[in-house]
Amino acid sequence: MLVAGGSAALAAPKAPAAAPDPRAISVHPFTGRRGDTFVATVRGIGLREPTSVFLDRAPLAVTVEGTQPEPPNENAARSKVPFDLVRLRIQAAADARPGRYPFRLVTARGVSNALTIHITDYPVAAEPEGSHETPATAVAVERQPVVFTGRISRRGESDYYVFDAMAGQTLTFEAISGLPAIGAAGSNAPGFDPSLAIYEPSGSWFDPKRVNRIAFNDEPLWTFGQPSDAYLVHKFEKTGRYFLRLEAFSGQGGPDYGYQLKILPGEAPQDTAPPREGWDEHDFPRHLSANRLNDLAERGGRPRDQKSIETYGASLFKFPGTIEGGIARPGEAHRARFHLDGPRDIAIEVETPATAPPLFNPVVRMLNAAGEEVATNVFAGRGACSGALNKSIQAKTIVPVRDPGDYTVEIRDTTSDLAEPGFRYRVQVRPQIPHVGKVRIDEDHVNLAPGGVKTVRVMFDREEDYRGAVVVAVESLPPGVQALAGADFEADKDAPLTASKRERYTARSERIVVVLTASPDAAVTKEPRLARMVVRPVVDGNPGAVVATKDIPVMVVGTP
Repeated sequence: MLVAGGSAALAAPKAPAAAPDPRAISVHPFTGRRGDTFVATVRGIGLREPTSVFLDRAPLAVTVEGTQPEPPNENAARSKVPFDLVRLRIQAAADARPGRYPFRLVTARGVSNALTIHITDYPVAAEPEGSHETPATAVAVERQPVVFTGRISRRGESDYYVFDAMAGQTLTFEAISGLPAIGAAGSNAPGFDPSLAIYEPSGSWFDPKRVNRIAFNDEPLWTFGQPSDAYLVHKFEKTGRYFLRLEAFSGQGGPDYGYQLKILPGEAPQDTAPPREGWDEHDFPRHLSANRLNDLAERGGRPRDQKSIETYGASLFKFPGTIEGGIARPGEAHRARFHLDGPRDIAIEVETPATAPPLFNPVVRMLNAAGEEVATNVFAGRGACSGALNKSIQAKTIVPVRDPGDYTVEIRDTTSDLAEPGFRYRVQVRPQIPHVGKVRIDEDHVNLAPGGVKTVRVMFDREEDYRGAVVVAVESLPPGVQALAGADFEADKDAPLTASKRERYTARSERIVVVLTASPDAAVTKEPRLARMVVRPVVDGNPGAVVATKDIPVMVVGTP
């Protein structure tokens, strides 16, 4: 019998919600000394009953001691999904090199994203239980060097540490966040931005017990996508007792806001994360080598038969060439001339090997024999939010030059009142070579149910009018899993508001979709397998050299 109306639809059984993909958010503590064993807790979603811990050649032995749902609290009340707590016992090998090592949790629902464990050479102490928000409740620092593992467990909280210092003594203080920096990797995800301040109990006219700040560090300059850990080196003028205060710069806090606090004698270098792997020719600190033309030809699927590029420091150079120098005095400008015998498509690349923007902002102009500007690395456009006209300097500019003759390259800082020894530059003027630029594979892991499908998007840039094909191969997939070429829907984008010659400054970006499918009879895997994605150009029917790779853990999981 056919029943019309909407009431029957309301009575239909509701499809069960899909189980969440395992997601690890934080681990605390995340620091241990090599040769030691310590216990840490992972907080995340969909982590019930983990079966193992996946380590990719890390010098750690990690076992799961237990799991439980997070008890009700203020943070859990604001969340729409329940959190899980997984207790791990971590043993660092005695010969482990100090550094950062990723790990993942393996559950019946699949493998999680990666978190990081830091291994250090220094003694590690845990922040004692209780509040340490005042100098009276400060944590005593009884030895140096030492590394403390602590947490800013709620909004607005701060932790005090108390220590003794001698007159003339220099100490290094460093706070490393257990969460990604705000804006890390170009995202808008919130993070933990720690700040440090040193106080002395010098009192005031109103309060003889008042502590007064004598040193402070957050970071000297916040740049989108860069680390925001605090680093402070201070030389004490007099012997006495001092206090160190650690807090989140804008008052953040919560169960994921763990930190590592280093207190080291002398002036120690800052602990920085390993540089991001991959190719990015629009980044100022990249190195412009003498072999640049061969590197680009290889990324374009061509043989490495190009000549080396010579470096010049004088006012004349031969094309192609690299100009090397530094802005030592405010308002200083450097000029170098070169000659073109005929029409050429030119690329101008700028490297800042010491101090990068936004501190040193090199403006590069290319002028013809009449002094007219032919090209510049200043990109003028309209902002996406307000539509207001703005300008920015770029690390690369391409320009077609049709007239032979003499040309001049001019280099100066954006301002006329700043200069220092770090304002060094390398400007490379070369012919354009079509090639594959930056490749981005954002997927961190893949969990597939039998018969299931997941897509992995591979973004790549076509630089300098590269018109060849780009292929992606996937190697070492689990049995029953295959990779296919696919396409997905992408909404139309509004045309950019800028009317300037955008193609001179930004590459054409395209996307390849790789579809991973598991056959209906694919066997469930107990451990992830590292599948390798390999990207290479194809020109004139011939595959070129590999230009990008990424290892992605893949699991076939049963339905819950």
